[in-house]
Amino acid sequence: MIGTEYRLSYEFSVRRKNKPVCLQVNGAPLARHLAVLGLLLFFFFLNGFSQDRHINGAEGIPDARFGEIPDSLFALEAYQQDPSAPYFYAYKDVNITFEEDEKSIVATLDYHIRIKVFDARATQASIIAIPYYFKDGVEAVEQIEGYTHTPDGDQLPLQEEQIRTINLNTRYNVKEFTMPGVTDGSVIEYTYKKKRRYIEELPDFYLAHQVPTAFAKATIQNPEYLRYEVVPVDFDGEIHHVRQRIDTSSVPKVFSLPRPNPLVLDHWIARDVPGVEQEAFISSIDDYRGKLKFQLKEFGIPRQRLENSWEIVVAQLRRNQNPWSVIEKDEQARKAGKQIADEFETPVLAQDSIFRYLNSMARFSDSRGAFSEMRSDSVLGGALVSQPAINQTLTAMLRGAGIDAWPLLISTRQYGRINRSFPSYYQFNGMLAYSEIDGEGYFMDASYSHSHPNLLPVETYNETGLLLKKESYDWIELRPEFSIFSINTNLDAELDPQGNLRGTITTKHVGYPARLIREKAAGGAGYDQILREAMFEGYPDVALEDVRIQNLQQYKDTVKIIANVAIRGYATSYTDGLDYRPLVVGSLMSNPFGDEERDLPVTLDAPERLDLSFRIKLPDGYTLGEGTQNRSIQLSGAELMESYQSLGQWVRYGYEIDIARKQFEPELYPQLLDLYERWVKLSNMTWQIKRN
Repeated sequence: MIGTEYRLSYEFSVRRKNKPVCLQVNGAPLARHLAVLGLLLFFFFLNGFSQDRHINGAEGIPDARFGEIPDSLFALEAYQQDPSAPYFYAYKDVNITFEEDEKSIVATLDYHIRIKVFDARATQASIIAIPYYFKDGVEAVEQIEGYTHTPDGDQLPLQEEQIRTINLNTRYNVKEFTMPGVTDGSVIEYTYKKKRRYIEELPDFYLAHQVPTAFAKATIQNPEYLRYEVVPVDFDGEIHHVRQRIDTSSVPKVFSLPRPNPLVLDHWIARDVPGVEQEAFISSIDDYRGKLKFQLKEFGIPRQRLENSWEIVVAQLRRNQNPWSVIEKDEQARKAGKQIADEFETPVLAQDSIFRYLNSMARFSDSRGAFSEMRSDSVLGGALVSQPAINQTLTAMLRGAGIDAWPLLISTRQYGRINRSFPSYYQFNGMLAYSEIDGEGYFMDASYSHSHPNLLPVETYNETGLLLKKESYDWIELRPEFSIFSINTNLDAELDPQGNLRGTITTKHVGYPARLIREKAAGGAGYDQILREAMFEGYPDVALEDVRIQNLQQYKDTVKIIANVAIRGYATSYTDGLDYRPLVVGSLMSNPFGDEERDLPVTLDAPERLDLSFRIKLPDGYTLGEGTQNRSIQLSGAELMESYQSLGQWVRYGYEIDIARKQFEPELYPQLLDLYERWVKLSNMTWQIKRN
C-alpha cells in the first residue's frame, strides 16, 4: 500500500500531558493555602460559567443546515453573475475531521452540496457522480442522503436503490445517482461521507465547476497532533482563510489547573467562483478547475515538520508498489527477450522484434495503472491483463536483451496533468516502457495493438512522466516520434467534359493513420475497403481498381497505398464550363473550433501533418487561365502553405498543413482559428473552369 499509515503512537504523550498534577504554591503543598485557593476557585468558576465558548475570527462564516432551504433561493430566477447559467452551485462545503479506527487515523470528510436549477433540461445538474479511491481500502463513500426540493414545497428523497456503484478502473469507483423529480426552479441537495486512510494527502476540494459556484467552504478540524498545508491550484480568485479557536472547556481559568487545548478550525472560503467552460480540444477539464489541495505538513506531539518531496514519494513507491520488484524477478521474460535479441544484429532491430512479439501476444483488459503484480507467464499466456502488467513484461524482456529500459509512470489525459509542485503518488494512473539506445529514447506501450516503439495511444500521450530507474528517477517529457497524424497524398488525374475524374492516387501514412490501416487489414478488411474508408469516405460513387498496400508488416515503415481511382460526376457540368472542387481528398468541411474567443489552451490529440499534391489535366477546350500563386498562414508551431500553377490544360497545386505542436496558448488561438478557417474554406471552395 502506498502511503504512510499514521498509527496512534502519540497516545502515551497525550495521556501524560492530561495527567493530574500535584498543585503547589511557592513550593509548599496545596493544603497550606486551601482557604486562599478556595476563594480564587470560586471567583474563576463564576467567571468561567458566565461566558459562552470563546470563538475568534468566526464572524461572517455562513453555514447551511441540511434540509432547510431559504425562500430567497427558490425565488431566484437567474444567477446574477452569470444569468445564462442553467444551474449553479449555491452552497458546497466539506468538513474534515479525524478519528481513531483500528489503531490508525482516519480522515472523515463530510460533504454538503446545494444546487439551484433554472433549466431542468441541463440533466448534468441532476446526475451526481462521486469518485473514490477504493483500492486497498484507501477510501469509502457512505451515508449518502439527498432531496430534491421543488418550487411548490415538496421534498422528494433520494432512494437507496437509486444509488449505483460503477467501477472505473483498478483503483477508482464512482457512486452515481440521479436526483428525483428535478424541474425548473428546483433545489438539489445532498450529503455524504468519505472516509480516507493514509492521510498524508486528502482529496482535492473543487471550487470551480462548469457552472458558477456562489459559495464554497472547506473546514479542517485540526487535532493537536497534525496540521495540513492547504494550497489553491488553478485558481485566480480570492481565498479567505479564517482560523477559529473554540474553547470547549468548562474548567475555570486557574493558572494551576490543567485545561484542554481549544478546538482549532481552519476555514477556506471562496465566493462567486465563475464556471469553467468545457471547450473543445483540452487536456482535461480538471486541469483548469480551481481547487484546494491538502498535504500533511506537521505530525506528532509535539508536532514535527514533515518534509514532502518527490524523493519521498519515490521512496514510498519503491517500498510499497515497486515495478522493479516484478521486473527483476521475471526470469521468463528476460530469457524470452534474450532469445529474440540473439537473432538480430542491432539493438534497435531486436527491440522492434521484442515489441512486435509481445504486442501480438498480449490481450489488453482496458485497465490502466501504475503497477501490477502479474508476471509474464500470464501476459504471454494469453490472459486478459492490464497495461502495467504488459509494459513491465516489456521492460523485463528488453533488459534481458541487454537494452537499457525502465518503467515510465504517467497520468493519462482524462486523469489530467501531473502537478510537479505537489508531490503525490496518486497522480499516476498509467505506465509505459522507455528505453535508450545509442542516446536515442523510445516510448512504448505494448498494450496498444498494432503499434510500435514511439507510437503511443492518444489517451496516454500526455505531457510528462516519471522515469523510475533502479536507484534514481528522472522527469521526462513525452516526445514519441511516430505519435502523429501524417498523410502524404499525390493525385495525378484527368477531368472530362462530363465532370468525371479519373487518375492514380499514391498516399503514404505514418503514425495513427498507418496503425488504423494495419488494424483494419488484420481484422480482415479488403484493400479496396481500407482505401475507401481512409481517403474517399465522403464519395458514394467512387470506383477503385488495382489497389496495392505496401509495408503492412514493416511496422516502422510508411504504409503506402497505390490505386487507380474514378469519381463519377465529381465536377458539375454547365453549358459554359465546369464547377470543380480542387481539394479532392484531405477536406475539413467544418471547423472543430466554434468560438471566436477562447480562455483555455488548445490541446490537440497529437501533431498533424497533411501534404496534398494534385496534378489535374483539364478537358480539351477548357482553361483556368495561366499563372502562379503562393500564400501561407504561419504561427508558432503551425503553418498552412498553398501553391498554385496553371499552364495550358494542366493545373498543379498543393496544400501543406503542418501542425507541429500539441498545445497552443490562448493568445495563439486567433491565428490557429484562422488556419483552420482557411482549411475549411479550401475544402468548400469551387473553381469555375471555363469552356473556350
